[in-house]
Amino acid sequence: MTNDKLTRRKTATIGVALFVAVLLLVLGACSLIPLNLGGAARDAAGRPSVARVGELAPEIDLLTLSGERVVLSQLAGKPVLVNFWATWCGPCRAEFPAFVRKHSQYQDQGFVIIAVNTQDPNSDQGVQAFAQNTLVNFPIVRDRDERIAHAYNVRGLPTSIFIDRKGIVRDIVVGGPLDDAWIDRLFEKIK
Repeated sequence: MTNDKLTRRKTATIGVALFVAVLLLVLGACSLIPLNLGGAARDAAGRPSVARVGELAPEIDLLTLSGERVVLSQLAGKPVLVNFWATWCGPCRAEFPAFVRKHSQYQDQGFVIIAVNTQDPNSDQGVQAFAQNTLVNFPIVRDRDERIAHAYNVRGLPTSIFIDRKGIVRDIVVGGPLDDAWIDRLFEKIK
């Protein structure tokens, strides 16, 4: 073989190896990104399994600390704020007084707040003590296996999801604390 042919063969081999490497990287990255061909994945009831702004909210079906069931789909016709929080989270604790005030203010308009306690090693008694100390006037549910937090793509606490009367996610806010004015503006989107 001449040097020219050997060089071309080496170049071709390197080119094929690079192509295969890039293809494997792309395929590996794609396996981390859910494909949305033909619409979002749905649960057995036909609701999306992942929260996205502008789409129907994934189902929430959890128990309160007193054992009552909270089911998001049963709140159709009401504006809903779903807040993911934990007792150890400073900004979460700081925004609860505003939530209590806004729930009282907008309750006659059907406003519902669901406080989803997640990523929290505290006992039910510890969470209940926090609720009593902050005069919580809305349900607190526990997401012990983080199934709901996963469906809502919670990456940090607090995370607040604003859902309109039709069950459509209108805004997702990561971080906090949310104050009265911010909650008022977001309530306008969902009322």
